[in-house]
Amino acid sequence: MTRRVLDYYIAHRHERLGQVRAALAAGARTPAEVVEVVYADVDRAVWPAAEVSVRAQLDYLRANPLPRSLAQSLGVQDED
Repeated sequence: MTRRVLDYYIAHRHERLGQVRAALAAGARTPAEVVEVVYADVDRAVWPAAEVSVRAQLDYLRANPLPRSLAQSLGVQDED
């Protein structure tokens, strides 16, 4: 894999985490609700796989919460 591909993938993962945080801030409470928001423009046939990914992202966010000041400035609140 080239460096450019890896950089793209890492940037995409960070973007998705931001979208998951935004979905939570907008009121999504379950992985399925997050998928409905974040993957709205993706074929529903892949939503089951997307939900597995979202569950992993939620686990990551619980283990690595944003500092309170950053969360407030972004308008999100990480769940405890």
